Amino acid sequence: MSPANSKRESVESTAPQARATASWRSFRRRHPLAFGLAVGVGGTTIGAILLLIAIAIVRRPSQLTSAQYRAAAARWDAHGPASYNLDLELSGRRPGKIHVEVRSDEVTRMTRDGVQPKQRRTWYYWSVPGQFDTIEQELEMAKDPAVSYGAPGAAQVALWAQFDPRYGYPRQFDRIVLGADLEIHWKVTRFEALPEKNAPASGGGPEG
Repeated sequence: MSPANSKRESVESTAPQARATASWRSFRRRHPLAFGLAVGVGGTTIGAILLLIAIAIVRRPSQLTSAQYRAAAARWDAHGPASYNLDLELSGRRPGKIHVEVRSDEVTRMTRDGVQPKQRRTWYYWSVPGQFDTIEQELEMAKDPAVSYGAPGAAQVALWAQFDPRYGYPRQFDRIVLGADLEIHWKVTRFEALPEKNAPASGGGPEG
């Protein structure tokens, strides 16, 4: 084999590896947050799984900003109904299904997995205003994750949210604390706005 042929075969054999290395370096430069998540436990099966999570992260919309939160909250204040039924699905550390009924801005019924909590003060948390309060707190806590979440290794928090274009309520919210197992995810599966004059008494309505 001539030296020229040998050199060409050597280049061709290393080309895929070179392209993969270049792609990985590009991923690291463009998405340092996801890269850190992927290699934090590198060389393990968990590391491979987290790499898939990292890829999912970079495909999401941009992280939630305070301006987006304020715009959605203002939309709800201006256009949100005083009476509504709401169903949510929770995932993460404490998965479950939430059903909320609000009449004239007051939570009149709330269940989690079909069970009504005895402490009525907890019902508010999953109303739309309660969800906005939670998101506002998350935005503030994200400024100092190590202190806010009690996770010394947490260097960054990723927050995402989708808001309803008509009413402004949070359709979906996700929080991931890098360096800690503190994920929160919720998604509205049903939102029924009720005209005030036609809002029926709560209790016994469909929950899913």
